[in-house]
Amino acid sequence: MVCIDSGALILAALLILVLPLPWLAAALVAAAVHELFHLGAVWLLGGRVGHVRIGAAAAVMDASNLEPGASLLAILAGPVGSIVLFALCRSFPKVAICAGVQGLFNLLPIFPLDGGRMLETGLQMLCPEKGEKLALWIQRITLAAIAAAALWASLALHLGIGPLIFAQVWILKAISRKKP
Repeated sequence: MVCIDSGALILAALLILVLPLPWLAAALVAAAVHELFHLGAVWLLGGRVGHVRIGAAAAVMDASNLEPGASLLAILAGPVGSIVLFALCRSFPKVAICAGVQGLFNLLPIFPLDGGRMLETGLQMLCPEKGEKLALWIQRITLAAIAAAALWASLALHLGIGPLIFAQVWILKAISRKKP
């Protein structure tokens, strides 16, 4: 089952208004390949996807029946798919740029991004008793760095309030989470 929340619909409407159609199509292709690599990895590792939730911040697949090591590989598959698409689409630069940006962005150690999920899963495998707290602290440090960069971009580069709103959304999303 696929669930699309209202935040994803609002983001889609904004992107349709802001992005030229070729860039929007490139972003959709990059996102589809990224998620298909996740799905393919889950299936290859013997898992199954219970449901998919598409939100403004991320698309999250429920593949809870995987062992932690297999889950880590399935999470890593998305950014790998983005980097593969980046390498293969040199003749389609818009797709390559969208895939590269999405792949790198998803590696940030912030939940629910792939980097945050990999960090959480990996740390819980390595040190089960402290992994959750360590993942939370790494996420907080990353969010503080993003907030500082957003403040710098807003003031020093005269980019207005946009970077601060972006950082605020990520910070609120991260701190509203029950577990890291």
